[in-house]
Amino acid sequence: MSMSKAIELSVKGMSCAGCVRSVEKALTAVDGVISASPDLISNTATVTFADGLDKNLLLKSLADKGYQASLALEVSASDEAGLQSIDAENSDVRLFILAFVLTLPLVGQMVLLPFGNNYSIPPLIQFFLALPVQVFAGARFYKGIWQAIRFGQSNMDTLVAIGTSAAFGLSVFIMFGNYSEWMSWSSHLAHELYFEASAAVITLVLLGKVLEEKAKGKTNKALEALIKLQPVNATVIRDEKQMTVPAVKVLASDAVVVRPGDVVPVDGEIRKGTSQIDEAMVTGEAMPVTKNIGDLVIGGTVNGEGVLHLSPTTLGASSRLSQIIDQVKMARSTKPRIQKLVDKVSAVFVPGVLLLALLTFLGWSMLGGVTVEIAIINAVTVLVIACPCALGLATPTAIMVGSGQAARMGILVKNADVIEKLSKATTVVFDKTGTLTEGRPEVIASIFPEVIDNREALSVVLGLTKDSAHPLSKAIVEFIDHDVNPVEFEEITAVPGLGLSAVFAGKTYFLGSERYMEQTGVKLDHYHDFVDANNARGASLVWVARETDSVMTIIGGFALQDTIKPQSLETIQALTSRGISVAMLSGDQQFAAQKVAEQLSIEQVKGNLLPEDKLAYLKELHQLNEVVIMVGDGINDAPALAGADVGLAMGDGSDVAINTADASLIQSNPYLVYKTIRAGQMIHDKIAHNLIGAFVYNIIGLPLAASGLLNPVLAGLAMALSSVTVMVSSLSLYSSLKRID
Repeated sequence: MSMSKAIELSVKGMSCAGCVRSVEKALTAVDGVISASPDLISNTATVTFADGLDKNLLLKSLADKGYQASLALEVSASDEAGLQSIDAENSDVRLFILAFVLTLPLVGQMVLLPFGNNYSIPPLIQFFLALPVQVFAGARFYKGIWQAIRFGQSNMDTLVAIGTSAAFGLSVFIMFGNYSEWMSWSSHLAHELYFEASAAVITLVLLGKVLEEKAKGKTNKALEALIKLQPVNATVIRDEKQMTVPAVKVLASDAVVVRPGDVVPVDGEIRKGTSQIDEAMVTGEAMPVTKNIGDLVIGGTVNGEGVLHLSPTTLGASSRLSQIIDQVKMARSTKPRIQKLVDKVSAVFVPGVLLLALLTFLGWSMLGGVTVEIAIINAVTVLVIACPCALGLATPTAIMVGSGQAARMGILVKNADVIEKLSKATTVVFDKTGTLTEGRPEVIASIFPEVIDNREALSVVLGLTKDSAHPLSKAIVEFIDHDVNPVEFEEITAVPGLGLSAVFAGKTYFLGSERYMEQTGVKLDHYHDFVDANNARGASLVWVARETDSVMTIIGGFALQDTIKPQSLETIQALTSRGISVAMLSGDQQFAAQKVAEQLSIEQVKGNLLPEDKLAYLKELHQLNEVVIMVGDGINDAPALAGADVGLAMGDGSDVAINTADASLIQSNPYLVYKTIRAGQMIHDKIAHNLIGAFVYNIIGLPLAASGLLNPVLAGLAMALSSVTVMVSSLSLYSSLKRID
């Protein structure tokens, strides 16, 4: 039975969805390749193939299609992706600046025409302004049209290349028909040229490409941030000697020593020691988890106050953090591919226009009884009226206006694909901690048996907790009044995973969990009501005890809970009122997660989840044909954010979450999730309206152009009018988005 393997290739030259399809076809055409998943964002391709395949065949197949590829082992995948992204972005920015500077005077003369400006730039100067835009700035679109022709597809590049070439070619044809006015500033010939139309379309589409490359560059940073979390060094005991070695060179036979505050270097099982581990990287929970002998710890998490000795369980590519990195890559490359709306339209529109232009030329030249020149002009007029000025503006103007206003609302959307997916969302999946809840514990109840002198308990607690970095300690410090003076203990002893103890004025004080109280001999029999009531709320309990003359007495107790954000319930109600299902996932215990879900009226809730579990849940929803939005804020949410149709990161979340997500919220306000979906729906609807409006001109103008009733001047006017209509339509988004409640 043959085994399958997977390899990652770095691919240069992918610039559009057509390129992704051609790369996939080139790779799957190689015998032995099982599947190929090109990733346009990172400029990589993951290939699964049967054992024994010569990898050089993959590189050769891509080279035959015009793509430069190399094995990921030869070049760091993240570095290569980053360099390609930077190079592509810098190249597009330079081309855009060139096109903008040269296009500005061409468009400027047309803008001033309605205000009585009778002067125009001489035809020859217009030609030399438009030529570099067409040849240099427009070169990428000619490459795109070549790819489309080879693979039998039509996309935005096809529309831009054909439309601008038609307008530019017609202008050159007309200009060469009258040499006398080439340098005249009041030339009638100048008003019959369409250089500004071809240049403006290329310039605006290039602007969209620049914004797209910036978004790709930010997304690649997610993997870099994850990779940086991987521990560099580890302290091990090998051959009865303690030494420091690179974390990647830890052996299964090593005993790994983790000191207080260290990052755990490998996945392992505790053989000696007790401590608390901050597992927020994996579970998303702010509360450190107590770990004892026999418990498992995860590489990349942070050790608390105790010294641990570990026995490695998984190393290298098998580690949990490595798996998370792989999941982000895989989820991103296997996202549902939704064809851009304009590409769908152009796939039918472009061939139809070309056929109509050809029929117009043949009809007029063979049956119309006119000269070949007139037949050419009528055919080119068909292409001019179909030139995608309005089509080219329909999407980018709506995206630019909509995303700009959304940004003012605190919503950052990375690309146009997100808009379409937001508009079709059927299910929103929330991570619990830091998304629907505040992500930090607060004291929700307290008890002081010695009511007359509870200030002693508060002073003791403040003295014990004021210098502690533990989240529970911080919450208790915030709870105590500022006018309480802390007891100044000379020495505080930390008992890892249990609590703190200290001596003052001949009395010993203990602060910690119920388990710690039991170990010190403190009885909690009289506090069942307090315990039961707060356990039912999913709260954590911290007790304070005093030992005097060997007598143990409880002097205080605190119940702490992560509070629900004030906007969470309103958010859930707003989403469900729109017919959108809501689910909640959490790395917290099922009981605590269920309590939060009950308060928010969320029926679908799952707790005790690791990153891969969250991603698996999303895959189940996709199998039910749900369009899923995942909302999270932690590193542990990165695979799910990448695997959802739309990943939405909260504003105060980790850099990994924000960079992996398709959109992010500046403020950590869950109600912005609802506003994001509504904004996506409204922007998507506006794009559709713009496209319909643009086609109205084509539907009316194309028959007139083909019949010879429309001359190129009126065709150019119709193009300008359609563009103005689209611009006005897009600008209306400013007020529409402001009215979202």
